[in-house]
Amino acid sequence: MLRTLPRGPSARGPLIPTMRQTLLASLAFAALHIAAGHARESAEEIEVLTVPSPAEFFAALDKIAKPDWAAFYRDPIPTTYAERPLAAVNLGTLVTDGYIAVEAQDGQQVKNTGKDIISLARALGVGEHVLARGKSISDFADRNDWSALKEELDATTNEVRLAMAAQRDEGLATLITAGAWIRALQVGSRAAELSGEEKADETLAQSALLVYLRGDLDKLPEKSRNAPAVERVRGVLSLLEEQMKAAPAESAGTTRAVLLGKTSADFVSSAAAKQK
Repeated sequence: MLRTLPRGPSARGPLIPTMRQTLLASLAFAALHIAAGHARESAEEIEVLTVPSPAEFFAALDKIAKPDWAAFYRDPIPTTYAERPLAAVNLGTLVTDGYIAVEAQDGQQVKNTGKDIISLARALGVGEHVLARGKSISDFADRNDWSALKEELDATTNEVRLAMAAQRDEGLATLITAGAWIRALQVGSRAAELSGEEKADETLAQSALLVYLRGDLDKLPEKSRNAPAVERVRGVLSLLEEQMKAAPAESAGTTRAVLLGKTSADFVSSAAAKQK
């Protein structure tokens, strides 16, 4: 059964349009569950949750707010980290940087980000799985094929996650997705704030997705679950969830976008900081 995460202010609210509920996505997440030891007796019985990508989130925001995507670029971040969980989080944020560059239709920025993604994937021991994708990303960027670039970034992320699951690093795979979404919320919150559109602010309410990611981290073995980087991610996911559920009027006049933007920006900045 294919399910999508509820988006909007409640489970009954509007959904972000799902652009790629494809067989590839279904197979990728089915494979992750198999690798994690959740296989059942037949493929038909595997329950698959298709996690929406930041690209889908940005597409929904673009229809409402029409952001200046290039304004959300950031300075290059380190591509080596002493802690593997922290490297995984930052790999996720880089994937979102790639989607931002695609939305800005900036081929050179896409290529620069793609190189950083490969560097961090290598540091995590899965670089060989994305080398070919890196060349495809560069080729599509040279041709300004933005739709293909979004699909290639999706495929790159899936291949890294599958490689992580194959080497029993399911926690790192979840951290990649969490990092991607926290960075997406940072950018999306600022875009919603600048637009002043109520619908853009409502689009930020993705609490069901955060519950799902936090639940995956809660299932990790105790040693992995208590790793500093994992605890930091679980904490920020919990705080973001609380802020998403709080009505703006309950937050001393501060909009949901401002609250989420500050929390996510602080986390992304601290996670990317060069380690001493």
